[in-house]
Amino acid sequence: MDKPVPLAARTAPRDLLFWLRWVTASTGAILLGFGILYASVFLAKAAVPGTNEDRLVGVLMFPVLGTALGVLQWLVIRTRIPKAGWWVLLTGAGMLAAMPVAAGVVEVINRAMGSQWSWESMPEVLLLYGFIGFILALAQLPVLWPHISRAAFWPLTGIVGWVALGLLMGKSIDIPSDILTLGSVPAAFSGLGLIWLFRKPPSESIRSA
Repeated sequence: MDKPVPLAARTAPRDLLFWLRWVTASTGAILLGFGILYASVFLAKAAVPGTNEDRLVGVLMFPVLGTALGVLQWLVIRTRIPKAGWWVLLTGAGMLAAMPVAAGVVEVINRAMGSQWSWESMPEVLLLYGFIGFILALAQLPVLWPHISRAAFWPLTGIVGWVALGLLMGKSIDIPSDILTLGSVPAAFSGLGLIWLFRKPPSESIRSA
């Protein structure tokens, strides 16, 4: 008699394919977002030569990146979650809110500890990245919550992924490869998190058997 194949072994190829699609979509979204940003700057400066490039990028960056990320990730996650269209809006809103809210929280923490905000301090940079990942994942949580019993763990993947990004990328995007890092590193962790979340806990598997 053939020995039964464990569930994890049966789903491993499917999970790997999902992870690859997730990371590819997320990285592609960031590349697309920066392409849109650069094109917008080029068109703005052509129309109004005195346009402040840094200010324009600062205004557009998070809405553009968040929207692109939401759309391309939705194309992948909808294969696992029905009616996941809210993912696009919530990801865009989460990305838009993440930076100012995270910076505000870290500043409050610094003041409470009697220290000054400094981009030269790596612990503060990592704290900022961690809050950005938490806020973005928290914004996406309503899409996962009705379908996944362990969805409360989702913000943890955001924290881990964005702290890892901070360790690799540092305080700013200095070189072109940083764009790839921004797209791929958080997605690598969140993709693994989704695979784990989609798997039923042993107790649920027994009840549904």
